[in-house]
Amino acid sequence: MSKAKKTDVPQKSSRPESQKDRWLKYGLNVALSVIVVIVLAVAVVYLVQKHNVRLDTTLGRSMSLQPQTANILAGIGQPVEIVGLYPRQKGEADAQNYRQAVSDLLDEYHSLNGKITAEMIDPADEPTRVDQLIDRVSKKYGGEIKLYKDFLVDFPKTLEQIKQFAEREEAIQQKLPLDKITDENLQQTMVLAMATVQGFPEILQRTQDLIDRELKQKIPDYKGATQTVRSNLDSLSRLVERVATDFAAVKGNEKAPKEIRDYAAGSQPRFEAIKKLADEQIKRIDGLGELKLDELRPKLKSGSILVMGPTDMRVLGFDEVWPLPQNSRMFNTDESPRRRFAGEQRISTALVSLTHPTKPKVVFVRPGGPPLTTSETPFDQGGPLSQIAERLREYNFQVMEKDLSGQWAMQSQMRGRPAEPEPTDEQIKDAVWVVLSYMPGMTQMGPNPLGAKVAEHLKQGGSALVLFTPQADNLEPVLKDWGINVHTNIIAVHEPIKNAAPGADPLEQALRVPFIFVLKQYGQHILTRPLQSLESLLVPLLVVQTNPVEGHTVTPILPVPTDIKSWGESDIQSVLQNGAVEFNPPKAGETGGDIPPPIFGGAVSEKPDGGRVVALGSLEFVTNQMLNIPDQDLLRKGIVVSRFPGNAELFQNCIFWLSKMDTMIAISPTAMEVSRIKPMSAGVLTAWRVGVLTVGLPGLVIIAGIVMYLKRRD
Repeated sequence: MSKAKKTDVPQKSSRPESQKDRWLKYGLNVALSVIVVIVLAVAVVYLVQKHNVRLDTTLGRSMSLQPQTANILAGIGQPVEIVGLYPRQKGEADAQNYRQAVSDLLDEYHSLNGKITAEMIDPADEPTRVDQLIDRVSKKYGGEIKLYKDFLVDFPKTLEQIKQFAEREEAIQQKLPLDKITDENLQQTMVLAMATVQGFPEILQRTQDLIDRELKQKIPDYKGATQTVRSNLDSLSRLVERVATDFAAVKGNEKAPKEIRDYAAGSQPRFEAIKKLADEQIKRIDGLGELKLDELRPKLKSGSILVMGPTDMRVLGFDEVWPLPQNSRMFNTDESPRRRFAGEQRISTALVSLTHPTKPKVVFVRPGGPPLTTSETPFDQGGPLSQIAERLREYNFQVMEKDLSGQWAMQSQMRGRPAEPEPTDEQIKDAVWVVLSYMPGMTQMGPNPLGAKVAEHLKQGGSALVLFTPQADNLEPVLKDWGINVHTNIIAVHEPIKNAAPGADPLEQALRVPFIFVLKQYGQHILTRPLQSLESLLVPLLVVQTNPVEGHTVTPILPVPTDIKSWGESDIQSVLQNGAVEFNPPKAGETGGDIPPPIFGGAVSEKPDGGRVVALGSLEFVTNQMLNIPDQDLLRKGIVVSRFPGNAELFQNCIFWLSKMDTMIAISPTAMEVSRIKPMSAGVLTAWRVGVLTVGLPGLVIIAGIVMYLKRRD
């Protein structure tokens, strides 16, 4: 038997691994890992920059543009230029780096829309770039500059005509026999008239010198020079009118010498002709329009932002972009209030006005009483709705107000203080109406004029936001056709809550009152979805119900919170006077009584290709008093912002929706100053509690233990 041949098997080397081998093996691994990480990092950075991917992890997304701004930018298809005129920060003296905040914001605008170019200029250190900016403004809006320049170039011809007139009249007057005048009053009239004519050359020379001086400047102040010319012409016109009036009396005065009476009669037409010439020039000046270059000039050396659209521009001053909080002196804070950065709000509203050539209209209509939207002045606090009206103006709305009863004008006339002119019915027919339904008897006498006027407006395809106070006219004949029923005699309440401990936050104590609610959920409609988790205070809130109507899409909004027992209370007097509430549902077969939950505080109704209606069971929620409630936590840090930003946002989104500006419906930048936490649904909360905390984490620990046991056993 032959012996099997033994197969040779290579034997593994028993040589131990040297230090050089280890260095080579692990060094190559490290080098390869580093190269892979660098390649991956470069690839990620490239892809992020190429696709403009950004992640803002700051509180309240303070370094990102807000949804409303994103919607605005998405609709801009024409080139827009934004220039920040801010000096560079010198040293550490400034508490806030204004330039850096503006620069970062402008970069965000450019990153979201390539049609928008942005740059920063230091007016003090970069005068050449300032000159280049002025040249760009001059070329872009040169038509206006040309009008002013042409006027100043042509005006010397007019001055020459007036000068020749003055010289002729002065030569004639010197030959008049003034010594023959015996009447003292007549003599004073003639002396004054002659002195006026003799003063003309001095006025004319000052005007000419001003024009010559300005036209020689590198950057002429065309508007300033033109306004000075206008002022001088206005003075001249009034003086000539006075002389002509005096001469009209002189020519019929038998006590005057015949030569003087003849001169007065013959010169009067000449004076009237000169007055006409001056008035024509004044009218021409008034028709020149705004001069954007002069608007920019005084702000070049201060912190400002220039937004240049296709045909117009806006200059946002420092106090607009960095305003001090309103009414900050009313509150006690440990620190002085800081300036709030409102750059995004101001730039976004400027973009809206520059890219929408026609202004949408909003008119507040009331059943009588004084105006509510009058603007605030240094001597007047303004109307109770002045702040919300001003907010609409910032978004390029033309805001008007009208007393439909006409009684306020009569009452003002009787007091000797005529009311401001109000728009005509023709002017408001294409506007969105904000209808203010007060309690009867508070502001008007006789029938409420709202119903018929609002019905006519809606019938013609108009849109309206209707706001109610308790026990006011519910406008049922108007709203029932839109599927909306407002119960102005039923108020939303919740069961009483025991008083807070002594020293608790006054606002927290107020929220325990049965008719006070803080809303964080607003309903499922396009105008309310962006508001979710943003807090609003609606006090008091009336119950609004909806009914299906053929041809209309009706949606309830403002659901009353159900985390505590709530209902619609019919005993309004008891609620408002002493806070006593008790749920008394209607008995079987009877109407009236309290309304059980779920209840809503508003409704939205839309007619396809027609008008739109929003009805809210509160009016007070947009008054200045409500909008100015400060956030106490931020107030202690010297920052004054609204505690309930949802109030203004709800109103504003209603107006956008009614104006069919749906792309504008979102959260404005000012609403993001107060951070918000989105509430979890019951399902999500259960998933976290059971799936993650109760089962998930303990399960992971058990699995990890089993794996370790099995590995060690092997």
